[in-house]
Amino acid sequence: MRSLARLLFLGGAVAIGLFLLRAAPREVTLVYGLPAASGPASLDVEVRRAGEVLRRAEFRFPEGAPSQVRHPVRLRDGEYVVVMRLSASSGPVRSAERTVVVSEDGPILLRAEGPDPSH
Repeated sequence: MRSLARLLFLGGAVAIGLFLLRAAPREVTLVYGLPAASGPASLDVEVRRAGEVLRRAEFRFPEGAPSQVRHPVRLRDGEYVVVMRLSASSGPVRSAERTVVVSEDGPILLRAEGPDPSH
């Protein structure tokens, strides 16, 4: 009887540990691929989950935009929408939305313009 109780306790502890591990935020780097032709002057980003803005970032490029911008964030497992707004010194603001599913640590490449490469 005691060994059964110990086994149930151990199984419960493992299940709780796995649940807590999945609930912990992951180290994710969002890598925004920027268009070279338009030469954006700024990039504004919102990371949303269930309609709520969780993270916001602004990147300014007074001397010209790089081809990629790295944005380290901590996110829990799940699905997010990343809204990116590119503005140039002249011309309209362009925006793009990308859906991101976080399930592991590491980089996630997002194109800030053009079709979503994941579809």
